[in-house]
Amino acid sequence: MRLKKPKAVEPSAKDKLSADFTERLEKKWREQGDDVLEAAFKESPTKIAELIARLVSTTEAKGGGYESCKDMREVGIKLLKSVGFHDPDEDSIDAALKENDTFIARLQAIWAKAEGQLQ
Repeated sequence: MRLKKPKAVEPSAKDKLSADFTERLEKKWREQGDDVLEAAFKESPTKIAELIARLVSTTEAKGGGYESCKDMREVGIKLLKSVGFHDPDEDSIDAALKENDTFIARLQAIWAKAEGQLQ
């Protein structure tokens, strides 16, 4: 059985309006952003500092994801900790990594099967 490729969906009015607003805001910021920042710093430097602090804290990498792991051993530890195993031993880490390998292989098989059906 072959799956049909989904038809392109027309963007909603909300998406169109949002995209238009974002484009226009970006253009205006490029034109007047420096003037706006200078005025804001003069008027309320404390608020600007607070805004910068919030912005930095929300954009900094949280370091909690698997991308922060230096090696597969750390991935195994993180996997076990995600289910409450706070001090895993080496055998448990090895077992977790073997199960992860099995899981990844199954996901790849699902992907390969779906790719075969879509072509």
